[in-house]
Amino acid sequence: MGFADLAVTVLLVGLGFGACSTSESAVSMSSGASTGGTSSGNGGSTSVGITGSGGSTGITIDTSGAGTSGTLTEAVECTEGADCTCPMLTVAVIGKPGKWGANPAGDSDTAFQQWLNSSSAGTAKADVYSTRTPLTSDLLAKYNVIILAALADNSDTGPFWTFTTDEVAAFQDWILNKGGGVIALTGYSGDGSETKPANQLLGFSGVTYNTDGVFAPCSDWRICGCAGSNTLASWVTTDPVILNLSKGVTAIGFQNGRSINAPTDAHVVATVPGEKGLLANVLVGKIAGTGRVLEYGDEWITYTSQWTGEGVKTADCTPGYYPQETYQTAQFWFNMIKWVQPRATCFKIVSQAQPVTIW
Repeated sequence: MGFADLAVTVLLVGLGFGACSTSESAVSMSSGASTGGTSSGNGGSTSVGITGSGGSTGITIDTSGAGTSGTLTEAVECTEGADCTCPMLTVAVIGKPGKWGANPAGDSDTAFQQWLNSSSAGTAKADVYSTRTPLTSDLLAKYNVIILAALADNSDTGPFWTFTTDEVAAFQDWILNKGGGVIALTGYSGDGSETKPANQLLGFSGVTYNTDGVFAPCSDWRICGCAGSNTLASWVTTDPVILNLSKGVTAIGFQNGRSINAPTDAHVVATVPGEKGLLANVLVGKIAGTGRVLEYGDEWITYTSQWTGEGVKTADCTPGYYPQETYQTAQFWFNMIKWVQPRATCFKIVSQAQPVTIW
């Protein structure tokens, strides 16, 4: 159940854009220099990575695709010499990192950070809000994608955050009318109250978390015994709306998460065995107005042990069955980010260590 503060602060600095397929909507480039760096802190936002200067120019982006409409107009910052034909993907990570994982000495998401930071010419920017920060329309307008981590003062014990009516309305408007994309994670705490903040923000969509605890099955003990996590490998492959969410993904680690309610107009992507022989939804997506909501029932995909095998009990491992050899965690993250923001038509991640299939 995790996100480490340092890793979160550099989230997506390594994401870059290639050449865009263009169709409509002029996007203006901001003038003047901007600087950024990586840091972690308590409270406020921490900006990451973009330096350089740019003039004013017109940029067009593709706004076609299911669940999108209108235009996407925003400031674009470019690094010197970088390909600036695409708008910047702006991301906010809201919430605390988790505390659990396969490494008994303390799991981190350092590997996640390094993968995301692997591009030398990244044109993405991420901010982290690790303490309770008001969700205003002005704040939300800065971002294309928001990742909801543990919405609590302490990811394990709380207290869990409560949002005002105005904040919930602003968040809903950002999704429905501004084309925002949300990825929500859960499973940070054994206390079912951890689900309340995310349900408060996303309840309008009908996609909500339950307070139960669910496990993926162990498909092969050589895999889950080494990784410390069971194997999520049951994907819906018949629904064209969410088909790409499992593209290139055979299995990922899933350990003690929560099930998700899916209304009839939502799309179930993955399930695990639930109570009384029924299936429990653990990955559900929904197109909501001009935006998208994606809820995932766990957070083990953030841990370094699941990316590199660092900290796993090697005595329990067989060569060829380490988590980095059996899980496609990088591809899964790419698929989720790409799905919730389909207007980022040229979004890609450049990485030799953890390559992904670009679609």
